Amino acid sequence: MLSITLSRKNIFLLILVIGVGISLSILSYHYSGLTADQIGEIASNDIRSNAIIETDGLSKTLLHIIDPVSTNLEILSKIVNYSNIGGTRIIIDAVQNSTKSLTEGYYWINENGRIVSISNVNSSIIASYGGIDLSNREYFVIPKETHTSYYSSAIESIDKIPRLYISFPILERSGEEEVFKGVILASIKIHELGRFLQSELAPQVAGNVGLMDKNGIIIYGSNPSLIGKYYLGEEFQSLVPEEIRGPYNSLLARSLQGSAGAEDLILFGGNKTTLTYQPVFIGGKYLWTLFVSSPHQLAAEVGVLINNQKNFSTLMILIIGAIALGIAFLILSWNKRLESAVNSRTIELRDANNSLLRYNRLLESANEKLSIHDKMQKEFINIAAHELRTPIMPILGDAIYLEKQFEEGKTEVKVDREQVSSIIRNAKRLRRLASDILDITKIESQSLKLNKERFNLKDVILSSISDIRAQLLSSNPLQLENLTICYDPKDIYVYADKNRITQVIFNLLSNSVKFTEKGCIEIMVEIENDTMDSNYVVVSIKDTGQGIDKEILPRLFTKFASKSYEGTGLGLFISKSIIQSHGGKIWAVNNSDSGATFCFKIPQQ
Repeated sequence: MLSITLSRKNIFLLILVIGVGISLSILSYHYSGLTADQIGEIASNDIRSNAIIETDGLSKTLLHIIDPVSTNLEILSKIVNYSNIGGTRIIIDAVQNSTKSLTEGYYWINENGRIVSISNVNSSIIASYGGIDLSNREYFVIPKETHTSYYSSAIESIDKIPRLYISFPILERSGEEEVFKGVILASIKIHELGRFLQSELAPQVAGNVGLMDKNGIIIYGSNPSLIGKYYLGEEFQSLVPEEIRGPYNSLLARSLQGSAGAEDLILFGGNKTTLTYQPVFIGGKYLWTLFVSSPHQLAAEVGVLINNQKNFSTLMILIIGAIALGIAFLILSWNKRLESAVNSRTIELRDANNSLLRYNRLLESANEKLSIHDKMQKEFINIAAHELRTPIMPILGDAIYLEKQFEEGKTEVKVDREQVSSIIRNAKRLRRLASDILDITKIESQSLKLNKERFNLKDVILSSISDIRAQLLSSNPLQLENLTICYDPKDIYVYADKNRITQVIFNLLSNSVKFTEKGCIEIMVEIENDTMDSNYVVVSIKDTGQGIDKEILPRLFTKFASKSYEGTGLGLFISKSIIQSHGGKIWAVNNSDSGATFCFKIPQQ
């Protein structure tokens, strides 16, 4: 067994190698955790965005299939002729054939509530319905009293099948007045309508469709027994888990206010579901609200895969560190043997004192060899330190190679697919930078387009605050405890690009959080009256952080203007361009005591 006595220098080198290995492991684990949270949030945002797009598309589809029925009823209400019942029946049959994929039938009911005609039904069968009095039904009473069209909620018929009814009054002008002569009615099976809407949902959106009228009556849902029930009724509420009942009922109440929205619900076990809703207007009147629920199952599965990759990366770094420690130990062992050889040679030269000249030459030779050895030792350590990093590159190279194999259609490789996930993870992380660069390209080519809509600015601010708090909770809980974000919610509606205004508010709020370790961030929204009789909405974000560096302040909203070690310096430039595209203005000032205030204003309409 070789006995090795380590010098202080050698001990220091061993400790340094061990410290570097442990530090790399800790940094890798921490970085992987942050990346996992960010990728999970990106996946959730994708699900949320897809659900919003699908809900909007389904609402337009619903209008598209209902409009022909309404148009047919309106035309029939004007051309029915009691003196030519046979001819009118032929027209009603033709109308039913044109919309038979949706409608169950069209009905002609006279002013006494008696059936005159039913589409595609012969006269003898119609005569058997002559004794049925429908004058007390809502689809008869409301058009009779209001002389306007009627769109029902879910109505259960005699055959226990829930239907949706649309009716138009038959009016005959007598002098200056319009006399009620009956109604033209169309019936739609709700189950058929619901299955059609569910089939129109994109395959990548693993969600369910629901429909509710403006009074909170369920028209369609995944549970058929709830059709026609009130959402606050006992039958519906008994199926809602108690832990989410309050937030869920509040969400449904907001959805019945005639505006679109998307909100997340945390279910039992921490699972998240996004519920998007879109109002349905017909003839300028708010009638129904369309819902799409989308579980975040994919985001959870991505998180599991990333955690597995994180553990694998940490294990690899620990193995590399152990190998490096072994190499360092071998180097020190070799160094010690060389030193022993030099000392032995020096003793031999000292004993062979045949002449002073020869002794001096031998001594100089030994010293020269010792210097060369010391230089070789340092160079070898430098090369070894460099080679410690080299094994990481083959791992990345293998990951790229494996990914290419998957692209070529192979289904089996020598290692698990989790190794490839690290490359995909880093690529997705770069996608945010690519998005910023794409925005810069659009701005500089003057091709930045705005999709304006009317929305509540309060919802955008609350959503941004929620996202910031979620990021701090995962990345810096201590800062979240020491930092207060103050905002007094007010309903202020603006006509602007909702996604772009959200991007601006999130950028400014993130900027304040980055430079405010503790203290307060205050968000204020005001209406400013312009001299040209137009209103502006002014949003201010005031923090108690470090303030704006005097060297940066004059070029704060230009590209790459940043003294932070994090970020690209593009966010404020993009924010300025978005605000200016809305015809607004953005500025920033240092506060008199501490921190800075960022403001922007845009036209309200």
